[in-house]
Amino acid sequence: MDLTLVGERIRRERERAGLNQRDLAARAQLSQSTLTRIENGARANVTLAELDHLAVALDIPVRLLTSGDPVRQRVQIAARTNDVVEAEREAALRRTLDVLELDARLDKLGSRAAQHRKSAEWLSLPGEHLPREQQARELAHQVRAVLQLGCAPIADVDELIEQLTGVDTAVLDLPKTADGFTVTDPARKTTLIAVRACDVPERQRFSFAHELGHLLWNDGAKVHELGDGRTAGEKRCDTFARHLLAPEGGVKAWLSAECSSVDSQVSERTAALLARHFRVSFPVILIQLESMQLITADQKKELWGPTGVQLAQKYGWGPAYEQEQESAQAVRAPRRILERAVEAYRQNLIGVRALAMLEGRKPEEAEVKLREAGVIPNPPSAKRANLSRLVARGLARDE
Repeated sequence: MDLTLVGERIRRERERAGLNQRDLAARAQLSQSTLTRIENGARANVTLAELDHLAVALDIPVRLLTSGDPVRQRVQIAARTNDVVEAEREAALRRTLDVLELDARLDKLGSRAAQHRKSAEWLSLPGEHLPREQQARELAHQVRAVLQLGCAPIADVDELIEQLTGVDTAVLDLPKTADGFTVTDPARKTTLIAVRACDVPERQRFSFAHELGHLLWNDGAKVHELGDGRTAGEKRCDTFARHLLAPEGGVKAWLSAECSSVDSQVSERTAALLARHFRVSFPVILIQLESMQLITADQKKELWGPTGVQLAQKYGWGPAYEQEQESAQAVRAPRRILERAVEAYRQNLIGVRALAMLEGRKPEEAEVKLREAGVIPNPPSAKRANLSRLVARGLARDE
């Protein structure tokens, strides 16, 4: 092993974790002077036990310290973020990459069910010469048409994405400044769309729809380098999400059924019920109504302001909204990857920490849940035990 590179990786992971040398040394049961020498590449050797203690303290796989992160080096990223500071950006990206790294590791273990992207023969991207609003509307109409959704509300946007494209989706514990990521590993042709666990379910749905726009336009990091603000591509994906979730035909049909005239004055109650029908935020439905010239800019400004919680309490779906908030705050691993990981755990090929990371649980909690479901690791065979000892001796020789 190149101990200089190992030291640099330890320092980088320590800084990402927000730890100083004294904190990490204490967690890893090392002296601070020892850790300093390791990070500076001044040690003649670093034992596997020391690396294991450091990896556990940093809550990362040992291989990230010994071999680096090849997935991180090759992925393509598009992100829906606010003004993100570097540390929060790295934390959000790390949580997303952890999932892709585990998926790649499961490939090497021979685990079944690799991702299979679905053909997009139906897709005809609107011309770039068209106005952004028209591009977004036409693409949203194509998605609804191929899935035979008509103008109805979409129940689960994440399931829609998986059904339409075959890519994995997840809800992860991301910083508040990061709403979502679309991360593609070109070497494995694998894509993960991850959004933030939060207490605003409409925002979560909108983030999923927004990231689907990135995926279909295949703009990726070309459109949005992290932290660059609201680019034209980002705004186009916002507009696509609005038309996908609250289509103009559906808005008109609902208003016609609920109001004596579509052209009648839209009240706060009407707009709130309309937003609730399509499961979008109040601001999104106001923007859509203005875009359709059903309200003026002044009317939108006058109506703007109340939160989803306030409207839910005011107009009769408060308890239901609280349940939706609770559900939206739960971490949800990609179903396909979690299935692979559970099978690998059953075969004693990965530890419980990897599953706990996916499920957003503590390792001991994950182990209890698995045991209750009858998922218990198989005893290691003599062949595997001997192989483990050989690998350990090989690593020791490399040091």
